[in-house]
Amino acid sequence: MTIEEITPEQALAAVEKGSIFVDVREDYEIAEIAYDIKNKMEIPLGEIQVRLNEFPKDKNIIVGCRSGKRSMQACMFLKMSGYEHIQNLQGGILGWSEGGFPTK
Repeated sequence: MTIEEITPEQALAAVEKGSIFVDVREDYEIAEIAYDIKNKMEIPLGEIQVRLNEFPKDKNIIVGCRSGKRSMQACMFLKMSGYEHIQNLQGGILGWSEGGFPTK
């Protein structure tokens, strides 16, 4: 199974055009540093299975975490659950913040 990876710059542009961004980190991680991006949902990796109905099937979904590993797991689960338009954010919040993209 192949999951497309997307750069922070591509992710920001995609969200501006209507893609949904899902942060799969835990609440305490988000409290330290968060993606400052519109169309964002926060669903920890461990809750994805029980909250699957919150993911829109008609939109592109970009998944991010701290470094890109948990988000890749989430992407694979979503693909196996029938979601077709899934992308993993390369480098997670670490790459995002190092690249100077908006955080809060």
